[in-house]
Amino acid sequence: MSDPKNIDEVYLYSIWLSHAGKINLKTKSNDLIEVLDTGEVNTDDGADFVNARIKINEKIYRGDVEIHVKASDWKTHKHHLDDRYNTVILHVVFRDDTKDGFVQTSSGRKVLTAEIEWESEIFKANVRKNDKIKCYDINKVVPNEEKLKWIRKLGLTRLFFKARNLSERLTEIVDENFFLISESPRDYLPTHQSYSLYQLSHRFVWDQLLYEKIMEGLGYSKNKLPFQKLSRNLTLKFISEHSFAHSYEKQIFKIQSLLFGASGLLDHFIKKKVDHETKLFLEEMYNEWMNVRKFYHREVMHHSEWKFLAVRPANSPVFKLAGASVLIWRLIHDDFYAKINDIILSNLNPIEKTQHLVNLFRVKSEGYWENHYNFGRSRGVKTGYTVGILKAREIIVNVVLPIMLTFSRIFKNDEIEKRVIDIYKSFPNLSANWITAKIEEELFRGAVKLSSSGLTHQGGIQLYKFYCSNSMCNACAIGNKLFL
Repeated sequence: MSDPKNIDEVYLYSIWLSHAGKINLKTKSNDLIEVLDTGEVNTDDGADFVNARIKINEKIYRGDVEIHVKASDWKTHKHHLDDRYNTVILHVVFRDDTKDGFVQTSSGRKVLTAEIEWESEIFKANVRKNDKIKCYDINKVVPNEEKLKWIRKLGLTRLFFKARNLSERLTEIVDENFFLISESPRDYLPTHQSYSLYQLSHRFVWDQLLYEKIMEGLGYSKNKLPFQKLSRNLTLKFISEHSFAHSYEKQIFKIQSLLFGASGLLDHFIKKKVDHETKLFLEEMYNEWMNVRKFYHREVMHHSEWKFLAVRPANSPVFKLAGASVLIWRLIHDDFYAKINDIILSNLNPIEKTQHLVNLFRVKSEGYWENHYNFGRSRGVKTGYTVGILKAREIIVNVVLPIMLTFSRIFKNDEIEKRVIDIYKSFPNLSANWITAKIEEELFRGAVKLSSSGLTHQGGIQLYKFYCSNSMCNACAIGNKLFL
């Protein structure tokens, strides 16, 4: 059975899609629930599954199903204010932390919350990292082209899922900064009950979202969470207000002082024995941070939150924070969205557009970082780029294209949506990882390289995370041919 600490919504989607007819759903009022049809995965805004059929106390309902880890996430995500959730007929959760077993829609209707009972053989079927995928011994009978067709479809699904998740974070950013927004009644165009196009069109909202997601990407898997935490504590607005200087070099230095100060890494390294060059660099940075520290009222992180063990020098969080400082400068001083928008809508072909987008996010090493991967004596090597071409490509696929898809859907711009999908479908190679290598070997026996295309790379990850790792074979197009 999965460790409850590791339960997330993607895992719950998989359970619902593959085993909804077999799991036990309990409610606080002991209702009888039977899942007749799980519904279809919704890749647009709104509930997670649409057109489901559920029998509740012998009465059949047709509508949408929303899934959360905790029932209180319904309110946290503002679904109670969003008209798009008015057609939800069942709220399925890992833990029901409501008082009465119901959540409420914006129309005032109560929706029954059902908690999944976890004492079942279904949840003991998880595939561990070193296990072979369940279909390994028999999947040769499915032609590779059929497998690739499914993986390409999943690659596109992964893009849509990311865009949906971004919508929720976007509205949270509006909430966090609402006191900054002043709008006149004539500019109020409701997208749903709680937000307006005017609110969502503020540049700082989108800049903060892009900043947060770039930071997450720079953290890789080991430091994704501390990078995310830092970007939410140390907002782009705060950095912009406290990094003014008369030269580019001084502005970059101020941004780095803020990043290393708020991350807790500056406090840690300044106490260590280091070479003279590094000592002077850290002391100057520390003084800069102390000048601003009295204005910073959020949490200063502890250095122990950052992972350095078994991390390649070029992926060190210190080195990546140095690269982040330049991207942050560009966000503040260059109109990133205008540049991204111009590239996407240009007459260039998708590959050329990708090359131009990548160039926006590559960062050449500057100053101290030209020959340092971390604070300490230089190893005498040229570091080249703090953000190289492969990491820039990952940022485009995982951050820029999903954000622009979200933007296009909120503002009903079909042309941007079409161009984003064209770029995504034609995206070049990405860095292989253990998941893509596993699928290449165990599903294709090395005959296909998923990482040669961004679409198949992302599709392979979606296949493993959503289906293979949870043994959800009967919900998988390949597994359907093999096990049914």
